[in-house]
Amino acid sequence: MIKVRFALQATTKLPLLFGVGCLAVLALSFSLSAAQCLSATITLLTAVGGITGFLYAQQARDIQLFRELFCEFNKRYGELNNGLNEFCHSPRDLTDPDRRVLSAYFDLCAEEYMYFTAGYIDFRVWCAWVEGMRYFDEDHRIRQFWEGELNKQKSYYGFSLDCIPNRKRPAPR
Repeated sequence: MIKVRFALQATTKLPLLFGVGCLAVLALSFSLSAAQCLSATITLLTAVGGITGFLYAQQARDIQLFRELFCEFNKRYGELNNGLNEFCHSPRDLTDPDRRVLSAYFDLCAEEYMYFTAGYIDFRVWCAWVEGMRYFDEDHRIRQFWEGELNKQKSYYGFSLDCIPNRKRPAPR
């Protein structure tokens, strides 16, 4: 199955699609004989309406899923944010609680990536999340732990640090 990349603004194209489809059916109806015209026009207009309705319903389902994912991911990040920033702004070495927070954050990043590549996360939202990943990736302690986890577990749904475009190599502190 081919998944078209999800975009919140795609719904605005559906009325245009419906209008163009109806105009195409009406233009076609002028080329039909009088006996065929009414039944063919009604059938084709019903098909255009059905297809447009299906696409609108699919977009509505995708928006609902996106909203649920967005809220869940932001809630989970909110629960991790203080721990991440506390560690990131201190010179201390990683502690076991730090590693647990970082592991939960890495899992969150991998899930976000998985849903983005599956086409359920809007590109603009993904770019904002990548900025956050880039921020934490710049801390050499986080980066070393992240690389180790990625190499050790191989269970991040295809996510790697290469998924963060324009990454800088962090300088040791």
